[in-house]
Amino acid sequence: MTQGAGRSVFFSFDYEEDRNRADAVVQLLRKQAAVPSEASFAGSCLWQRATDPSSEEVKRLVGETIDRTLATCVLVGARSSEREWIRYEIAQSLGRGNGLLAVRINDIVDSGTRAASSAGRNPLAYIGLGKSRDGEYFIFENSNAQWIRYQDHPQPIAKPCYLPEMSVGYVQPLTVGLVEYDYVKQDGAGNLSAWIERAISSAGKRYQP
Repeated sequence: MTQGAGRSVFFSFDYEEDRNRADAVVQLLRKQAAVPSEASFAGSCLWQRATDPSSEEVKRLVGETIDRTLATCVLVGARSSEREWIRYEIAQSLGRGNGLLAVRINDIVDSGTRAASSAGRNPLAYIGLGKSRDGEYFIFENSNAQWIRYQDHPQPIAKPCYLPEMSVGYVQPLTVGLVEYDYVKQDGAGNLSAWIERAISSAGKRYQP
């Protein structure tokens, strides 16, 4: 990955369960890209900088950081799909036009527990896009097996080019147009940078230094 691309990635992950696995992924990416830590590791660690994890301060930090990136890489662990903050980060990334991808990290051995974890569900399956009668597109969330308008991003957004056109009243989960990878089984150590670049390209973006 180029130095510029390293600065263009937001990592979304379950801090409580997967911070050691996420750190292993990003530390290697830093080394390969030869970029400063703050440049290559933007993501869920921001929560620790907020005085109150439920406050607007966290949302502000997340939004400001995503605004400086071109891609959001969701590192999928055992319980990632259950975390509201991960859904928030995905929705904000979608609204800002970031490239998106999901990378399973559950098979990475945690440096603390010395164990892998179980495979969880892809959080991208729980955020979707719906088309209104007036032709505008809105973010939806799957809650209790029902699609509802996502309250933390009520404004209409541009339809990303990786999603096919949809009928009015129909919600497409992001997994319809996005790729899921497995870090261990698909050699993420060697391929993650290419996956990220592919996500940026599929969103119609291009890094410009």
